[in-house]
Amino acid sequence: MNSFLNRIQKRDTAILMLFNNSIRCKILNFIMPMVTYIGSGIFAVLFCTVTFFDGFTKSLSIKTASALIVSSIIVRIIKTSVNRLRPYLILQNLNIKKIGIDNYSFPSGHTTCAFCIAVMVSLNLPFFTLISLLIAGCVGISRMYLGVHYPTDVFAGILIGSATSFMMSGLF
Repeated sequence: MNSFLNRIQKRDTAILMLFNNSIRCKILNFIMPMVTYIGSGIFAVLFCTVTFFDGFTKSLSIKTASALIVSSIIVRIIKTSVNRLRPYLILQNLNIKKIGIDNYSFPSGHTTCAFCIAVMVSLNLPFFTLISLLIAGCVGISRMYLGVHYPTDVFAGILIGSATSFMMSGLF
């Protein structure tokens, strides 16, 4: 089992380095810190508030807020149980941009939030499926680009955010 986890960690690190070092350029250095905040709690609250006061999307707001609350609880429980340190605290040769974060990386809360919103938008406004999922995917990539998450952190965030949105959409 330990060798299996070591192989995953090596691949995780290799993929992280690809996103963090190989595609690095001035344009992405400027864009990625902004993209990452699309997965922030502030953006989520803003999204839910704006959609709530638009009569057409009030239902979307309530479903999304519910999914975000449930997914945030799940992420917090997993983060404090797993205690996986962020890559920039462990790995050398990472290009990092200091952003306000805690010490634990698994799973990615920003990616969870972005996919929670994207999947809920897709379920309620199918016309926006492609763009919402592309933006959410960019949030996940930005987390690796900034050196604050491993790919498995991002993948877990995708699963949690998506599953929570599907679950909460079915309840309302």
